[in-house]
Amino acid sequence: MPKYLFVMAVLALCLYACKKDKRVSLSAPIAGRWYQNKLAINQQTIKTGAIASATYPAMDFDTTYYWQFNNDNTAFVSSGATIFTVNGKSSPLNGNGQPLGGKGYYRWYKVSGSSLILQLGFIPTCMGCSQPGPDTVKILQLDANNLVLHEQLDTSSVYKVTTDSYYTRGH
Repeated sequence: MPKYLFVMAVLALCLYACKKDKRVSLSAPIAGRWYQNKLAINQQTIKTGAIASATYPAMDFDTTYYWQFNNDNTAFVSSGATIFTVNGKSSPLNGNGQPLGGKGYYRWYKVSGSSLILQLGFIPTCMGCSQPGPDTVKILQLDANNLVLHEQLDTSSVYKVTTDSYYTRGH
């Protein structure tokens, strides 16, 4: 009888050890240019719990929507003129009648486990003011051709917003 208990214990240990690992597998370096090809947005109203969502496919993005991760651990993000929300998309104009959009510069980034940590670049017009702390974005997928980023945005005390942004590596 003790022999069977030992065998059962070993089998149970083997089954436990064979459980799937739920951690994100990062099988490629992040350095390079990544073009956006999909965006999924979920917005929850804090007071009521109501959820609204929207998904935008590849045809809604052009080559002005991308991340550039450099080998020196600096990065920038480029956003085109269209703003995407759960209520639709819009293309607002600035005071000169030009479309909004542009680039955000990050003075450093690092990948730590499944986290992408980004430090916004110094804002030169703000001498002497405190600079923002680093942002952290979760990496859901990173392989030779695909990058998926998950971000929680605290936009206000009214909504909780999460986004999943999908990218393909530029060649």
